[in-house]
Amino acid sequence: MHLPRRILPGALLSVSLLFAFAPWSARAEPAGEQTFVESFEQGTNEGGWTFGTGNELLVADIGDPGVCVFDASLISYAPRASTSFGVSSVFTGDWAARGVVRIGIDLATLWAEASMGERPITVILLNDNNTPDDLEDDWGAYLVSTQLAPQPGEVTASAASWSTYEFDVPAREHQLPPGWGWIARDTIRPHGSWVRLMGDVSHVAFMYGDITKLYLVFGYQVALDNPRITVRP
Repeated sequence: MHLPRRILPGALLSVSLLFAFAPWSARAEPAGEQTFVESFEQGTNEGGWTFGTGNELLVADIGDPGVCVFDASLISYAPRASTSFGVSSVFTGDWAARGVVRIGIDLATLWAEASMGERPITVILLNDNNTPDDLEDDWGAYLVSTQLAPQPGEVTASAASWSTYEFDVPAREHQLPPGWGWIARDTIRPHGSWVRLMGDVSHVAFMYGDITKLYLVFGYQVALDNPRITVRP
């Protein structure tokens, strides 16, 4: 598995680390659920959402709706929308205690240099082993979903080509859920478990493709909007 370098885009990030002052919206959900959404509408970026280049911009009028995070010059084998490494936010921490049940995001591909083919979205959850500046000792779990990455399409204020993704995450389970796999658990964190991971999630990512496969490297223009996390206290 190849992970991107740690990047904290200074101009892009406006992160509130205290739960009470986080710049997301919240709405009541059935069965006592509550969803927290970073819409970027106020120029904030809770969690430091990024494509890992540091070239991202908050762009108005092409989001889903309104403002979104846009990267016009991504070179990658598989675009990866993620929280920034080392940034604490509502998207990280003790998911089990908070009762996390679901995460989601909206993604758009405005342009791709070559054919992407059909690629699944992989969800990646990592623990940084209490060393946020050291990428080599991170470990975690992944889910290769059945939902496909967005194909290139026009994204404007009048014609949006966005795809919406939702993934169940049973944070209070005691074993690795069906369909999930481990990332470096046995070599980096011996005896690492789903309980340990859900007690301290450091990084969340949505990858264009199967994490176990390799893809050609080429250019993209991509955007993300409305990263969200649903809890059932």
